[in-house]
Amino acid sequence: MNSHETHLERTISLIPLPYYWAGTFAGEVLFLISVIILTFFEKSFEYIISFFILSTLIALQIVFVAWAHEKIRYLRDIFIDMIELPREEILKWYEGQEANIFNNKMMVLTGVSITVFAHLLGLDNFGFHPESHYVLIFIKFYYFLAHYVMGASLYTLIATAFMVYKMGKLPLRVSVLLSKNIQFKGVLYSKFTLCAACVYLIWGFFHMSTPSGLSTLQSKLWFSSFAVLLCAYFILPQYSLHQMMIETKKEKLGMFSSRLKDKAEEAIRNPTKENASILKNMLDIQCQLDEMCKWPFGYYEILHIVLIVIIPLIVVALEIKFGVIK
Repeated sequence: MNSHETHLERTISLIPLPYYWAGTFAGEVLFLISVIILTFFEKSFEYIISFFILSTLIALQIVFVAWAHEKIRYLRDIFIDMIELPREEILKWYEGQEANIFNNKMMVLTGVSITVFAHLLGLDNFGFHPESHYVLIFIKFYYFLAHYVMGASLYTLIATAFMVYKMGKLPLRVSVLLSKNIQFKGVLYSKFTLCAACVYLIWGFFHMSTPSGLSTLQSKLWFSSFAVLLCAYFILPQYSLHQMMIETKKEKLGMFSSRLKDKAEEAIRNPTKENASILKNMLDIQCQLDEMCKWPFGYYEILHIVLIVIIPLIVVALEIKFGVIK
């Protein structure tokens, strides 16, 4: 068992399947339990959609945490390739960051805090009036469990952003300017944002499935604040990566230009075929560094993020302006 495995991962690992299938199975079990509850206590399936969405959210958020942990592990070798420090120091730094990102105590604290705050804001008043009090208890239990998992995964999301900030304080190798590793890291953060945006969108569907919807100011502000957080999560790490590349390029090109000048003077003093070839190669490298793409992501990723984040905001705006959602 990995020493940094989270309590959510350990929970889902009780199902002897790969984490993505285990998550799917857990969601199906939760939904089946809700069907049984509605069958025996409510005698109707009026709230089946809300139960289905909450079951999906609980399972999906746990799967995303396990998937994110798997992807973060891939970064270890990339950090070794990027950071200009001894291998032992890089591994020690990486292990510290992994332990911080998947810190069980902080995940539990954040999950509980988010859940308590949502209750204090009255976000668990859905407008449901079931015939059986047990149905309301169960749907609130599902809601609080989904909120707890959301809070726990939110901590890991924020911690990964801080990892990029901390990495910016470390010296980088000149090879990172020509390597695809920095682009891979940028694309990975865009994938994290896409996953978070999908969860955000599903939460929007849940609120739309309830009678109260997003009818209160607290619910509108709560829902919209996560859109702002998503945008910040996408922009800030990417901007940090961009700044790292700019600083590294500035520092390394200064050193490279000095060596290029010396080699050019040597080629003039001793115009041999070998010196001319070395000078040509160095000029080609300088040209590649000058023309490199400084942003570690593309327009394709930006378009996906913008669409997924903006659509729920349009829903909120429609309710605020016209009261479309009932």
